Amino acid sequence: MTMNQDVIIAHIIAASKDIFACEKAIVTLKDIYHSAIRQYLLKNGDPRAHCGSLSPEKPEYEGVIEHTKPHYRALMKKKRELYNAHRRHRRATQALLKYQSKKSDE
Repeated sequence: MTMNQDVIIAHIIAASKDIFACEKAIVTLKDIYHSAIRQYLLKNGDPRAHCGSLSPEKPEYEGVIEHTKPHYRALMKKKRELYNAHRRHRRATQALLKYQSKKSDE
């Protein structure tokens, strides 16, 4: 199925809007995630003083990881959406370039 230039441009615009929305949402989700970490550490103590940085491999951080898991998953989901929006934008841009090169050859 061949698309005309207007349809391809509409796809580029839609992907651009999705990229902007995802980037904005990611900033908010990161703030929520980091806030949840800080809240948990304030309430339950901060093991970073003797355990180093937060890591899922360290048993000292099981509680904070379990507490923030929904926030982390939401953030990762939005990052995947951003990646997909970038991919859609890239593919639509490539399609537009291909369409324009075909038109110039005719």
